[in-house]
This record gives sequence, C-alpha cells and structure tokens, in this order.
Amino acid sequence: MRKTNNMTAYRESLRQRILDTAMMFFKKRGIKAVRMDDIATEMAISKRTLYEIYSNKEDLLYECVRNENEMLMRKLTDYAMTAENEMAVVAYFIKLRLKDLGSINPLFFTEMDKYERIVRFFRTNNARQTARSQEFVRKGIEHGFFRRDINYDIINMMGDAAMNHVMRTRMYEKYKLNDIFHTFIIVFLRGCCTEKGLAYLDKFVEDN
Repeated sequence: MRKTNNMTAYRESLRQRILDTAMMFFKKRGIKAVRMDDIATEMAISKRTLYEIYSNKEDLLYECVRNENEMLMRKLTDYAMTAENEMAVVAYFIKLRLKDLGSINPLFFTEMDKYERIVRFFRTNNARQTARSQEFVRKGIEHGFFRRDINYDIINMMGDAAMNHVMRTRMYEKYKLNDIFHTFIIVFLRGCCTEKGLAYLDKFVEDN
C-alpha cells in the first residue's frame, strides 16, 4: 500500500513538473515551435514516460491552460480571503498579469486560436468568471469603490472586444503585451471607479 501511495505521489509530482515545463516553453517560444521531444529533454525523462502521461501535444497544451487557470483562481481566492477590500484584489490581479505577460511570446495567444478545444474552454471559463465577477462587483459597489451607474455586462463585452482587436490587428507587434494590458486595464478600471476607488487605484499605480 505504501509503495502504491509513493508511486501515486511521484506520478502526480511528475505530471505537475511536465505542465510547468511545457507551459514555460509554450509561452517562451509559441506553441508550434515546441516539440514533445524538447520537453522530455529539458526534464531528462524519456519520451515514452512523457507520452504515457500526455499522449499528444494538444492534450498537454489543454492541461497546461486548464492548470494555469486553476492556479490563478486559487491565488486570487486565497488572497481575497485576507485582502482589505475589493480594490486590493484588483491590484493583486493586475500585478500577477503584468508579471506574466512581460515574458510571453505573442505567438502563444495567436496560435492557441487554432485549437478548438482550448477556445471552447476559454469561452466556458469566461462565462463562469463573469458570473463570479458579478458578486465581486456588487460588493465593490456596496463598499463604495465601484460606480452604481454602469452596466458591467457591457463593460465585460467591451473588454472582450478590445482584447480580440489587439490579437486580430497584431498590436503586440508594435507594443509589448504588458504595456497593452496595463493601458487597457487602467482605462477601463478608472471608468468604473468612484472617487474612493480612484484614490486607491492611483496610489497603486504610483507605488508600482
């Protein structure tokens, strides 16, 4: 029994290391340029071992995306439990995304559109996150950080349209992804904030 538990723990640890290594390569090089051989070589494991866990690159990519999303949500949830207010959570999210986007090859996003399974995942996940954000916004309004006179469903749709435009027009070839995100989030967010929310946001921008 102990041996079985040890093997299970090892296999789970190996699976997570594969996801971490693969995602690092996908973000750095883009999806198309990464081979399963590259991942196995980097990890000093056999290709057979890798293929026993993930039978093809698309399955591996899907799990990488799903795993990263789960980790991000876990970080935000954990942080929100002790954060002083909703604006602190927003600021924390911005920090995480700016740090991540600063090291991503734009090809990672453009090439991901070719994988229908992953596109469906993002579509479903966005719908789920929109439902969660409604409660978050409600609390932010209640605590005086977000304006009451805004339709936040429209804001969400406008945000999606803006980011789709960034990808479609390849704006990232002229500007860095983290600069685009910073500009986008600050402009949209400022429009949603009350004076109290703006004071918190401006302090965050000044400090960072």
